[in-house]
Amino acid sequence: MYNYQKLIFSPAIVYHMSVNEEQIEARIREINDAIEMLRDLVAKDFEELIVYEKLSMRYLLIQSVEAASSICMHILLGVFNERVEGFPECFTRLGAKGIIPSNLASGLSSAARLRNLLVHRYWVIIDERVYESAKDGLKDFEDFTTHIRKFLAGYKA
Repeated sequence: MYNYQKLIFSPAIVYHMSVNEEQIEARIREINDAIEMLRDLVAKDFEELIVYEKLSMRYLLIQSVEAASSICMHILLGVFNERVEGFPECFTRLGAKGIIPSNLASGLSSAARLRNLLVHRYWVIIDERVYESAKDGLKDFEDFTTHIRKFLAGYKA
């Protein structure tokens, strides 16, 4: 019987591990779609939003963080053979490796912690704070995709 865990992560195999650019581009499209919808929502004053728009904002933030985290974990595992314990740590690791700037890593880690609250402690959420976080954090997701594409271009070279 083969030990598949050893086979998959043996040093010879890890050397040949890479990233799946199609998968990463699919996640980038998800992020961009969510950004577009969030931008429409935060263009309104908070008081103008109806309850369904507030709930949509929550979902779109969750989607953005999960898509960005998927990219993050894919790169950490595929390129560096590293696993992470949670979404916030993922961005911190990319920052430590210089793939994204440390201030961006910090902002995305905060977004990941907000995602955790939205998913696991949704009853304590104050939608006005989610609105402000979305409004302030859209650029972080745009910057993230830019840095990931730069990394991929250098990785292929």
